[in-house]
Amino acid sequence: MRETYDRITTTIERQWLAEIIAGTKKIEYRQIKPYWTKRFAKVSLPLELRLLNGMNPPVPEVTVLIHRITKDRRAGVYRLHIKKVLGFKHWDKRRQRPKR
Repeated sequence: MRETYDRITTTIERQWLAEIIAGTKKIEYRQIKPYWTKRFAKVSLPLELRLLNGMNPPVPEVTVLIHRITKDRRAGVYRLHIKKVLGFKHWDKRRQRPKR
């Protein structure tokens, strides 16, 4: 049985979703803004980050385990360090595109 973690769901562009599923993108970035500061304050690490690409079902999505969040004040971003991909849906990994 899988452990349960706090979860945040948000959107992501297709290029970044593909790189995360492929395992080449290990850090996801979010701007340092009150919205994200509040959301991150409400959860504990590690956490599940569910990333959706699009609005109309079936939506490609990936769920990753974030084990560390750091701030890069100079760049104005939070760095969400991806430990591993927990799963993905509606995505053809071999073709690097959404399933039809």
